[in-house]
Amino acid sequence: MKKVTIYKNLVGELTVNYKRTKQQAQKISSSEDAADFIRPYFDHVMDDHEVVKVIHLNHENRVINVHHASSGTDIACLIPIKAIVRDAIMLPTTGIILVHNHPSGQTKFSKADIAVSKKLEIACNYFDIRFVDSIVITREKHSSMKDEGVI
Repeated sequence: MKKVTIYKNLVGELTVNYKRTKQQAQKISSSEDAADFIRPYFDHVMDDHEVVKVIHLNHENRVINVHHASSGTDIACLIPIKAIVRDAIMLPTTGIILVHNHPSGQTKFSKADIAVSKKLEIACNYFDIRFVDSIVITREKHSSMKDEGVI
């Protein structure tokens, strides 16, 4: 007979508390605002490999969180829709902006960029989360699916 050890006292509990700061959070009113706000978060990887980040917004379009969703290669990155929606539900988020970089310096959306953004928009709608925009950034410029009428 095998001996089985039970570790019933080793499961911990993680608690996260969110508190408002005294400083007013950044308001995002345009794709330009979003790109200017998020660009410093990409400084160390902008020309190296693709990274996906999500800006979480409250009902006033003020930033409440920036989430690192994924890292990829120099030409592609997996965008985890399920994880992005889960994280948005866990926070007091009413809207999100999906942002990723193109190390090539080109801001043209790929077919995959458009397809995944549309899937994420549909997923967000199920949970009453506004899918505000999907933006591609480089060091010098950005492109917005909302501004270009793609979404």
